[in-house]
Parts: sequence; structure tokens; C-alpha cells
Amino acid sequence: MPKAAQTREKTRAWPVWPLAVFLVLLLSTGSWIMWALRGVPPEGGEEARTKVVLPEGASASQIATILQEQGLIHSSIIFHGLVRLSGKDSSLKAGEYEFSQGESVADILDAISSGRVVTIRVTIPEGLTAVEIAGVFEERGLADKEELIAVMNHPSEDLREDFPFLHYGVSLEGYLFPDTYEFAKGVSAARIVRSMLRRFQQTAQAALEEHPSRPLHLSDREALILASIVEREAKLATERPIIAGVFLNRLERGIMLGSCATVQYVLPAQKEHLLDKDLEVDSPYNTYKNGGLPPGPICNPGLASIEAVLNPESGDYLYFVSARDGSHVFSKTYSEHLQAKARIEREAQSSR
Repeated sequence: MPKAAQTREKTRAWPVWPLAVFLVLLLSTGSWIMWALRGVPPEGGEEARTKVVLPEGASASQIATILQEQGLIHSSIIFHGLVRLSGKDSSLKAGEYEFSQGESVADILDAISSGRVVTIRVTIPEGLTAVEIAGVFEERGLADKEELIAVMNHPSEDLREDFPFLHYGVSLEGYLFPDTYEFAKGVSAARIVRSMLRRFQQTAQAALEEHPSRPLHLSDREALILASIVEREAKLATERPIIAGVFLNRLERGIMLGSCATVQYVLPAQKEHLLDKDLEVDSPYNTYKNGGLPPGPICNPGLASIEAVLNPESGDYLYFVSARDGSHVFSKTYSEHLQAKARIEREAQSSR
């Protein structure tokens, strides 16, 4: 074979081996990338969920390292590369996340960039004080009780500007609307309070504004104060409007409210039954010694109690006493009231 022909044949043959090696490497790399993009399967094939906390300010590479250390991804390099390619470097959000073993890298990235953090649902029942509400949030692991109380007792100017129904120089007692809330771990005390005030604005404040004509021309705050007393006194929903009517009748006639609930508010600890000495406590909240409404709400009432004050049941009742089943006996005169009390006490003694 002529030399020229041999040279041409060699020239055509030599690229085959590098090309084959390149293709093998390409396929291997592609397979590795596809493997790395798949989630880490659970050990033993059992479904498992892993919680991971991504700290505030963590970079994409730091988040990738955390995920790999937690066994959620195969490769931090692939995760970081996917972040860069997707342009989500600045979209990754801190917080606590929960992932199933086997979730793909793409799904994990989507969750973190969307901020789908673990949330905790908290139900605040009607009638709790601000201190009690702060305790509930602390028990659920969402916020420090003392931090919450500080925000509630000394609301910032920003809060007052955003919620103009708040009064200067007073705490947020009465305005922390009881409802079910959902927050992520690490939420600030200010955000919790702001959410509760927004719910108050949407429900309670809206109800107040819908009733400009009030019994005794009560202001918004006066109606809220009375609603808080009704909330703590009433045990049955059907009795709220009746109890509201009793207190309004007493206010109209200049009779002191005489509410045990207002006295309980200033005692260091709640009591099942108040003693005579408790009724002598020196406080503007003691409605056995001071006429009119107390200076502020004694709890955070629900919408039903607020509406009971705005739409009380008309009648001539001036007194009520609690029966053993939580209901109340209502009376128009003091003598009737004393008879009702005596009857309830006799029934209690006979059942012992």
C-alpha cells in the first residue's frame, strides 16, 4: 500500500478511541448527575421524614452542605450548581423544613426557594389574658413569653400607626383576637402580635364599625371593655346577651358593676371562689368599689361577646348568680338575688 494511502487510513482511524473515551465519560457523568439529582432513598425502603434547620443568612453552598450532611441529597456540588442554573441564589429562605427521604433535589430546592417551612398551629381560646396568651405561644415553642409580654404591654409606634384603633398609653389587652393561627418556628414576637391585631381589625373592629349606634353611646373601647367582662362571666353562649344587658342596666342606673371577673384580673392567682377580703382589693379594676367600667379590658374577648354588647337582650335584670352547672339565675331586685343565692347554696350543700 502506498505511504500516502497508509497515512490517510491512520488519519481516519485515530480519533475513534478518544471519541469512545469521551462518550463513556459523558455517559458516566450524565448517569452520575441523574443519580445525584434523585433523592436519597430511605434506609430499608421505609418512609422517613427529616427535619432540617437552615439558619438566617446561610449561603447556597452552606445550605447545600447542610442538606448533604443531613442525608437528603447525594451531592452538595450538584445542588449548588442547580441553584446557580435556576437563578435562585437570593431566593433561598431560612427556617425549619421537613422533607421525605427520596425527595428529588429539584423538589427540595423548590420548597426552600418558596419558603415552605414547617409551621405550628396554635388555637387561642376566647377569654385569655395577654399574659396567658403569651404563655400558650411559649408552650408551643414559637416565642419567648417575656418578649411577647413586652411587645403587648409596650406596643411600638409602627403598630399604633398601622392599627389606628389602638389607644396610646395602654397595653394591647383586649385587642389580641382569639382564633387559630399558624406560624413558622423562629417567628418574631412582633409578627405574632401583628397577626393577632390584623385578625382583630378584620373581625372585631369591623363589627364595631358596623354598629355606630351603641347602648349608652359606648365608644369602641368601652364596648370592648364590657365585652371582656361578659366573656369572663358567661359560661353559656345563650347567656351572653342577657349578661351584657344586666351590666348595661347597672351602668345606666349608676350601680356598680360588681363583677367578680374584674377582681380576679388583678389578683396574683385565679380563685374558684372570692373571699370578702378579695372584694376589698384596692384597684381601679375592682368594680365592687369603683363605679363605671374598669380602665381597660380584663381579657381578650371573642366576637360573640362583642356582638352581645352591641346587641344586648333588653330587660330589667340587675343581678345574676352562677349556678352549679355554669348557668346563671337572673334577678330584677336585690331581694330576689339574695333568695337565688340562698337556694343555690342550699342545693350545693345537699349534694355534698
